[in-house]
Amino acid sequence: MHPITKETRRESFYQILESLGQRQYDVMLELYESPMITANELAKKMFEKGYFPRPERNFVHPRLTELMQAGLIRVAGKRKCSVTGRNCAIYVPVEIEETEFEQGELTFE
Repeated sequence: MHPITKETRRESFYQILESLGQRQYDVMLELYESPMITANELAKKMFEKGYFPRPERNFVHPRLTELMQAGLIRVAGKRKCSVTGRNCAIYVPVEIEETEFEQGELTFE
């Protein structure tokens, strides 16, 4: 990936983070660190980092729903969860370019 693309993607990401609530912000940062993660795995990871008092999915799932509704993350498929042993949805951040522009919308000055 071109360095300018990485730079503009990073700038856009930080602008988006400024508009999020604290829990949404925390969940979004963890998803960028560990994409392709289930809600249970994310809850466990965040519990281990001290975000939550217990490793429960209910701490993260409402934020995942809100971030999906905002178009910032998406379900990328499903796989066997390392916490539950069942097939679960896996979440990934949406590429910044996908959320900001439609094809042909970019202009250069």
